Amino acid sequence: MAFGKSKAPKEPKPPKAPKEKKPKKPKKERPPKGKKPKKGQELPVEETGAVEGEEQPKKKKPLIFFLIPIVVIAAAAAIIILVVIPKFTGDKDAEPSASVEPDPPVLPSELPVGDNKVPGMVLGSDEYQAQAVLAKTITYTYTDLADAGKVAETYVGQLQSAEDRFSIVDEEFVRQKDEPDFTTEEGMVLMARNLPKPEPAASPSPEPTPTPEGEENSAAPDESAAPSGAPSAEPTESAEPAEEAPDLVLTVRITWSPGQCVVTADEEEGRVTSPPSAAPAQHPVTQRSAMQILEGMSPAELGLPGDSMDAYEVIPMDGTELVNDMAAIRLHVYGSSTSGANDFLGSYLMTIDGDHLYRVDPITDEVVEVEGYEYTAP
Repeated sequence: MAFGKSKAPKEPKPPKAPKEKKPKKPKKERPPKGKKPKKGQELPVEETGAVEGEEQPKKKKPLIFFLIPIVVIAAAAAIIILVVIPKFTGDKDAEPSASVEPDPPVLPSELPVGDNKVPGMVLGSDEYQAQAVLAKTITYTYTDLADAGKVAETYVGQLQSAEDRFSIVDEEFVRQKDEPDFTTEEGMVLMARNLPKPEPAASPSPEPTPTPEGEENSAAPDESAAPSGAPSAEPTESAEPAEEAPDLVLTVRITWSPGQCVVTADEEEGRVTSPPSAAPAQHPVTQRSAMQILEGMSPAELGLPGDSMDAYEVIPMDGTELVNDMAAIRLHVYGSSTSGANDFLGSYLMTIDGDHLYRVDPITDEVVEVEGYEYTAP
């Protein structure tokens, strides 16, 4: 049994008009992805619209694939040049050396004096460059002499007539004409002569470079004769001249006293010279008289071989030259050879006062005074 009022059925609603659907945009079609083939299977060939037998266009690779290798090669080259090569070719840093104290000089421990010995000098390391040079001085004492002055006079004459003649000089090595008085009980006389300088060592001439075979006459005559337009090479600087050796004299000092005579020979620095002419020339020399004076001398006095000047020809030159601030005449000396031609043997300079005669070295042009020369009227 139903309770209450029954509800009347609802009327159905009218159907809605269907909405018009908007047309969807067409989806972009993507090319199907090819599946990876299994091992042992070949890759599927994509179908293209190209005609069979025609070459298909190659795809261009991106630019970055070309730049990467170039950058890598440049970086490797920079590392090799800046790091690797300097390690092999660069100079190694000098290893620091420890400072070493110089050793004291090695000097003679004893100095012999006759039959006795004297302790030698001992120096410290601050004098490490010191040297001990044995002196060239030689001293002889002649004892038990009946007349020491007479012995000294005889010895002076012996030195004056020696092959290398000595001259009586003062302490400045200037020749003295007056001899000392040998009759006194005590006295001293100094003799000296000049020592020749050592000849300079001749530098070896460069050897010519050999010309290869086939190239000696390869140049055409016109090319060899034509002057070159290129500038000539600058002359090379000559080597520094060697330091000139000092002038040395050999001295003999003779001291006499009753019963004994002491002779001391030594080698000293200096030059034996003639005294300057205080008065004007008392006997002016002409070219003819200078030639006659030389012809009247012996070859030994002029440093020439032979016994007579008859084998030589003396030719005076025109004009004068200055030697030690004095005018002098130059004379050439020639010697006859077996072929009949004259051989040049040297030059001499005689001052116009006739008191000095000099020999000119033919190689170095050095002027050396002739030892023992004295003026004699022609």
